[in-house]
Amino acid sequence: MASEANPTIDLQTLRSRLNQLNQMQLNSNRNQQNLALESVSPYFLHPRESLGTTLIAIELEHNNYQVWERAMWRALREKNKIMFINGLLRRPTQEDPLFDAWERCNTFVVSSINHSLSLNIAKSVLWINTVEELWRELKQRYCQGDMCKIAALEEEMFASKQGELSVTDYYTQLKTIWEELENFCPVPNCSRCIDMCTCELSIMRNYREESQVVRFLRGLSDQFATVRSQIMLMKPIPKLESVFASVLQQKNS
Repeated sequence: MASEANPTIDLQTLRSRLNQLNQMQLNSNRNQQNLALESVSPYFLHPRESLGTTLIAIELEHNNYQVWERAMWRALREKNKIMFINGLLRRPTQEDPLFDAWERCNTFVVSSINHSLSLNIAKSVLWINTVEELWRELKQRYCQGDMCKIAALEEEMFASKQGELSVTDYYTQLKTIWEELENFCPVPNCSRCIDMCTCELSIMRNYREESQVVRFLRGLSDQFATVRSQIMLMKPIPKLESVFASVLQQKNS
């Protein structure tokens, strides 16, 4: 009798374990599907967002890639969709519960980028279906001629003077040039220093910041000659934002 009971007990145990595994798989699928409903998830799409949504006011032409790329990157970051353009969020298999959510988000981002392109550029990338491929294609096409653009920006920077501009407008003009130059040739982020960077990259970054301060001061009108001389004699030279604030304070005093 005992020998006949064992197969029955084993079969019941097996059935129970199979049911547990099926339930675990079902719960896992539900959890993955819920990711698309969480606002912090890269799969989340607001109900009011559609394929016609325009994310930025800038339209990509053949000569403004850097400005367009920066604006679009910020917009996609705000939507938590950066992982679609850098390839970190790969397309799931069709059996994956998140496959449909990935497809919706990918289509939304592709459509949003296409709506920010000039008509000719949009036509040329019409058949590119993934965000990562579209982003890479646009970068390879239009982020070129860097050396010529850098040279032009540097010439513009060295020629910049306050002249009839307000201090704020002059500062903004230089900041725009510096941000474009930073986009072309950024100082790399340090991957060795833990808390505070003290290696050669930090020296390069400080040198660039000091150069910007000097350039800003040298382009100011003569009415700021006194504050310019005072700041130039400081060791170390203050941060650019502090220098700008000091100049504004002198102007308003």
